[in-house]
Amino acid sequence: MSFLKKFEAFGRDRDGTIAILIALIGTILIVAVGVTLDVIEVINLKSRLQAAADAASLTGAIAARDSASGGAQAADRTTAQTAANTHFAAAGGSGPVVTGASKITYDSGLLTSTFDWQSAFAPRFSKAIGIHTWPIAGSSSAKVGVSQPGHVDIYFVIDASHSMAIGATASDQSIMLNKIGCTIGCHLATGSDTITKARNAGATLRFDVVKSAISAILTKAKTVQAAAIAAGRGPVIRIAFLSYSNTMKTSFALSSDLTAATTALSSLDVDTAVGQTGTNFHTLFSSLNAVSMVNGDGKTASTPKSFVILMTDGVEDSVIQTGSGPTKLGRDPTFVNYSPYDRETSTGFNWDIQGFDPTLCSTLKSKGTNLMTLNVEYLVPTLSPDSGDPRYLFVKNTLKSKIQTNMASCASKSEMALYASSSSDITTAVDKLFTLALASAVYLSN
Repeated sequence: MSFLKKFEAFGRDRDGTIAILIALIGTILIVAVGVTLDVIEVINLKSRLQAAADAASLTGAIAARDSASGGAQAADRTTAQTAANTHFAAAGGSGPVVTGASKITYDSGLLTSTFDWQSAFAPRFSKAIGIHTWPIAGSSSAKVGVSQPGHVDIYFVIDASHSMAIGATASDQSIMLNKIGCTIGCHLATGSDTITKARNAGATLRFDVVKSAISAILTKAKTVQAAAIAAGRGPVIRIAFLSYSNTMKTSFALSSDLTAATTALSSLDVDTAVGQTGTNFHTLFSSLNAVSMVNGDGKTASTPKSFVILMTDGVEDSVIQTGSGPTKLGRDPTFVNYSPYDRETSTGFNWDIQGFDPTLCSTLKSKGTNLMTLNVEYLVPTLSPDSGDPRYLFVKNTLKSKIQTNMASCASKSEMALYASSSSDITTAVDKLFTLALASAVYLSN
């Protein structure tokens, strides 16, 4: 029988067998397509939830690492786990009910953050073959070495000369002028305590602003110190105060006792001792170079990183006083002139005044000490008669434009050289330098 005749016979067949077979095959094909669509939807859902879990585990790890204890304390890990759960809930999007949980562990400076999740997909087509739910689950894990605060020794080197005893603002200078007769308390010492008189009258000195900024840093340092101790690392910050005018003195020896440092700071003041009150950077750096500083990597208490924060208005001076008597000690014999400089004689003294010499910093930097500079702008008096004093005019017209450049050359890195003009600038700058010192010593434990 030819093919044509067989096809005609097929068309004349009325028993329905073939039609039923075609319908059955069609149904199977439809179900198969539907199940395939369900499978694709399940794969997409699982992929989306797994991506959310990956992000959640990373979120937990980072949040724990960046906490006060670096994840060492259970409370910080719990907070980080909450952050991970919240992130998963937001990233997972809408759809079926999903349960998930973050777990973060800490072991020897290594954080392990895991996120496990489960859900059940309700298929639209697979029900035809008896599949009413489709369980899906997943897990993600992230590991990160903890960023440990390094051990640091911070030497605050503070200008305690009489130029730092100027009124901090024009208003303070006005108060001082009315009370003690000059806006600085006071280069021309008369035997009376002009500094105390100025403060009692309500004036704030430039030196007071510097102390206030350091005090705020000590409060911040105590928080970091407490977290490090709680994490089992012990004290990581040691502080020293070195003040200077004609010579340097140790006002507070290097110590991790930050409460004692706070007490020492409160008693630190402008140097009014006989033979002091001027500024000699040459004797300062000679003394600084002799200080035994450990210039390590910051990973252990015996290998701290050392930072010197030099805080000054950047003007150096010495005086040859005429006449005789116990206060007429004469010019500092160690004073070295640095160009440009000027000798003023109009006030009855032979007064040498000059800017900051950056070459003085070379020895300290060559030892590996991190040298930071804060140029606390020299405030030239704005009120008469001090505003017309030739010494201050020399600072204003000749020295001020050079001071920041020279102090920036002194610093170990450009970001370690800051300039501050207003009182708020000083507070911000001291905070930046302290924060930079801590950040420079942070390291990954693994």
